[in-house]
Amino acid sequence: MYAQKSFDMRYNEAVQYYTQHQYDNAIKVLEAAKKSPGVTKDQVSKATRFIKQCQASKQKMADLTLSKESVFFPGTGQSDSVYVTAGKGWEITSHPEWCAAWKDADIIYMKAQPNESKESRQGVIEVTMGKERTAYVLVTQDKRQNYSCPVRIHTVPGRAIIYVDSNPGMLTEDFTLGEGRHKVVIEKSGYVRKDTTLVVDSSNSAGMTCLVKLVPTFATLSVDIQPAEGYTFDTPAMLDISGNEVNLHPSIIKSFNVDQELSYYSLYEDNIIPLHPGQYIVKAFADGFKPETRNISVERGGILKADFVLEPICGTLSVKDEENAADALVFVDGVEVGSIPVTDLVLKRGRHVVKVEKPGLMSEKPQYEVDIEEDTSTDLKVSMQHYSVYKITSEPLYCKVFMDGKPAGTAPLDLVMFDGTHQLRFEKTGYFPQTQFITTDLKSPAHELSVELQKAFPLLVTADKDSLGISITQNGGKTIFARPSEDKTPTELYLPLSKKPYHIELIRADRKKAYRGNFMFNNPRRDHVNYLTWTDGPAVLSGQYYLVRPPEIDGWSPIKKPYYRIADVNLLRFKVLPGLSTSLAKGALFVQSDASSIYYPATSDDKLEMKEGDEGYKNVTLIPALSIVFLNGEFRIGGGIMQYCDVNLLASYAWYPNLSKVLTFTHMSGHDAFLGLELNSRIPVFNVSLRAGLQAYYGKANIARPNAIASGGIENRYVTVDYVVPVNAMQFVVGVAFSLGAGESRGQNILRVF
Repeated sequence: MYAQKSFDMRYNEAVQYYTQHQYDNAIKVLEAAKKSPGVTKDQVSKATRFIKQCQASKQKMADLTLSKESVFFPGTGQSDSVYVTAGKGWEITSHPEWCAAWKDADIIYMKAQPNESKESRQGVIEVTMGKERTAYVLVTQDKRQNYSCPVRIHTVPGRAIIYVDSNPGMLTEDFTLGEGRHKVVIEKSGYVRKDTTLVVDSSNSAGMTCLVKLVPTFATLSVDIQPAEGYTFDTPAMLDISGNEVNLHPSIIKSFNVDQELSYYSLYEDNIIPLHPGQYIVKAFADGFKPETRNISVERGGILKADFVLEPICGTLSVKDEENAADALVFVDGVEVGSIPVTDLVLKRGRHVVKVEKPGLMSEKPQYEVDIEEDTSTDLKVSMQHYSVYKITSEPLYCKVFMDGKPAGTAPLDLVMFDGTHQLRFEKTGYFPQTQFITTDLKSPAHELSVELQKAFPLLVTADKDSLGISITQNGGKTIFARPSEDKTPTELYLPLSKKPYHIELIRADRKKAYRGNFMFNNPRRDHVNYLTWTDGPAVLSGQYYLVRPPEIDGWSPIKKPYYRIADVNLLRFKVLPGLSTSLAKGALFVQSDASSIYYPATSDDKLEMKEGDEGYKNVTLIPALSIVFLNGEFRIGGGIMQYCDVNLLASYAWYPNLSKVLTFTHMSGHDAFLGLELNSRIPVFNVSLRAGLQAYYGKANIARPNAIASGGIENRYVTVDYVVPVNAMQFVVGVAFSLGAGESRGQNILRVF
C-alpha cells in the first residue's frame, strides 16, 4: 500500500516538472518511481512512456528551424522573408550592411539594397536561440544588370528624321534606350530643327512616350476658287503664284507626314500650299472666266486663306427658224431657254450644245455645237423636217446597222429616218450582209422592219498579187457581196452557199481589172480560192507553128514552085489599146512544097528553066518575110472560161514591105490577114495557145538574082511572081502558138467581156 502511494506521488511530481518545462527533473523523478518497492509491471510501463514523452519535449525545446537557409536577390534590390520555428526565444544577432533584417513574431524580414558594383556579393544573417542553438541564412545578390526602356518619339507632322546619341538618322518613331541620358535631334525638310535630352531610369523602365510638335519654316496658303452663281467650270480652275503654276487637281495629294523634301507651290492635304515667307501675286483663272489677281504677304509659320469667285466671259446666242422650226423648244447644255426665235441669250464663252424639239418634227442634226466668243453675237439657224421612226429587228439578234454608209447602231434599235430614200446595210460575223433601200413613209410616225440574214461561211480569197480590190456579185450583178474599196487580197469573206455561180472581179489600184471570172461555192469545205491575175505586159518572144498549112499556090508560070507558110515569130509585143497589140518586129517563114521545077536564072537573058548542074542553078527552099512595129497588129476580144484558160476571137494583120529596092535578098512581101478563135492556157512562165481560123495572103515572092548583069538595072536583080490567095479562096488553118516572159505568159492582151 505504501509502495503504491509512493509511485503515485512521484508520478504527479514528474507531471508538475513537465508542465514547467523541467524535462530533466521529470525524467529523474520517473526513474526513481520505477525503482520504488512494490511497483507493478503496469506502473513501470506507464513511467517509461512518460519518460519518452519528456525526452521528446526536451528535444523539441532544443530545436531552431528556418523555412529556407538561402535567399537570392537581383542586382536591383528586392525584399524577402524566412519563417522561424524555435523551441524558445530567438534573436537576429548579425546581418550584412547591404541587406537589412528584422524580426516580427516568427518571421525574419529582409530587404537588399541595389548592387552598385559590377560583381555579385554574399552575406550571412545569424539567428541564435539562447546559448543552445544558432542558425544562418545565406543571402546572395547578383551584379547590377543594365535594363532597356521602350521609347516612342512621336512627331507632328510625322516621318521626321530622328538622331539618338549621334547614331545615323532614322525615320522610325520607336526606339529601345538603356538607362541614362540620351541626346535626341529631330529634323524634317521645311521645319525648325529640334534638340532635346531624354533621361531613362528605373522609374520609367515600363516605357515612355514623347510628343514633339515641329515648327514650320514656311508659310501656308489655302485657296478656294468658285464660279459666279449660276455657272460651272467646264475645265478645272487653275492657280498661279508669282509665275509658279499650282496643280489644284493632282492625281496624288501630297502629305506632310512623309519623308520627302518639302515641295513648295504644291497642293498638300487640307488644301494647303507651302510658300516661302514673302510677298506674292496670286492669280486664279479658268477657261471661259475672267481671271482674278491679288497681292498677298505671308510670314514664317503663318496661315493665309484666300477665296476667289470668278466671273464668266460671255457672248450672246440667237436661235432662228430656217425651215419648220418656229416655236420649237430650245435647250442649251440640257437646260430649256425658250422657244424659237431666241434672241441675244447670254452664254459663257466656249462650246455649247444646242438641241431643239418640236412635235412631229426633228432637226437635221440631233444636236448643234456652237462656239460663243467674248462680246460677240452668234446666230444659229435651225431647219426641221418631218420624220418617221423605224423599229428595226434582226434575225439573228445584234446585227450591225449602217444607214447611208454610216454606223447607226445594233439591232434591235429605233432608227430615225427623214424624208427620202436611204440605204440600210445589215452585217454580222458568220452571216451574209444584206442591203436594202428604204423610202421613208411619213404617213405614219412609226414603222417596223424585220431583217433575216442568211448563214454564211468563210472563204479565203487570195491572188498572186496582194492589195487587189475584190468585187463579188451574183444574179447579174444585182447583189454585191464585197466592195473593192474595203476588201483587199488576201481577205476572208463570208458568203452563203449557193447552187448558182458567183462572179468575181479583182481590181487594181488604178481601177483596172486584174481578173474577172466565175466560181462555185456550194461546199463549206472549199474554203479557199486563189487566182492568177491578168497582165498586159509585153512578151519577150512569141510565135506560131501551123499544123494545117495555108493553101499551096499554083500558077506560078513558068516557075511552078509552090511555097507555103510554116511559122511566124513576134519580138517584144506590147499593147496599143485594150485588146490591140503590135510587135517591135515580126517575121514569117515560107517553105517550098515541090522541088520539081527550079527557076533561078543567072542573068536576065538566060533561059527560065534550069536543072541541077546548070550554071546559076540554086534551089530556093525557104523564103522569109519581115514586118516592124505598127505594120503588124493583133486584136483579141474574149475572157476566161476557167481560172487558167481564156477563149478569144482573134484578128491579126501584117504588112510585109517589098525591100527589093533597098536590099538584095530573097523575101516575101504583101498583106497577111487572119480571123479565128484562140484558146489560151495562161500557164505561168511559158504560155501555150491553140489557134484555128481563116488565113488570107496577098503579095509577091521576090527571088533575088545575084548573077544578074549590074548594068541591066534594078529590075533585073529580082524575079518577082505574084502570090495571091483571093478572098473567096481563103483556107482554114490550125496553129500552135507560144509566148515567153513572166508577164505575157499569164494572160494575153485581151479586151475582156466575160
